[in-house]
Amino acid sequence: MNKTKHIAFIGIFSGLWAALNLTIGPLGFTLFRLPIFCDVASYFPLLVTVWFIRRYGSATAVGVLGALVTLFLRPGSTQMIGFAVSAAVFDLLMLLFRHNVSFNIKSVVGVSLIVLVSAYVAGFIIGAFIMMGGIGWALTVWGPWHAVGGLLSVIVSYPILVALEKSGVKKAVGAQ
Repeated sequence: MNKTKHIAFIGIFSGLWAALNLTIGPLGFTLFRLPIFCDVASYFPLLVTVWFIRRYGSATAVGVLGALVTLFLRPGSTQMIGFAVSAAVFDLLMLLFRHNVSFNIKSVVGVSLIVLVSAYVAGFIIGAFIMMGGIGWALTVWGPWHAVGGLLSVIVSYPILVALEKSGVKKAVGAQ
């Protein structure tokens, strides 16, 4: 993929991040008082980004740009800081799989663990530093709830990624 397409797709996936975080993210918090849909809104675009682009830095760029757009449109969404940091953690950990999201059991389990760890990091940062719930509360309550949301994002994302893989969408746009 050339750099122009790479940048264009980062823009598209950043827009998806912002759109989901402005719509379904707050919905889960409003309905359940839990952050689980916020995690889906953040990690679904990251998983699609890594599956599609397969380059280090892409997920970080999507997370940071998506968070900035979300903060611009909804300034009170300071939790986006935690999600932006966790996007960088996700990107770094995906180096273990060379940014290859595949559908064999080893990859699915490994990527799931990476999402869980990244979501937990987001929950810890948000709980301890943004919600000011304290480190103990962030480690034992808010971090684990974000990990649950991370697991939900994997459950939602993988069937969609399988369908996209089967459709040949990457070949159609010259991504790989």
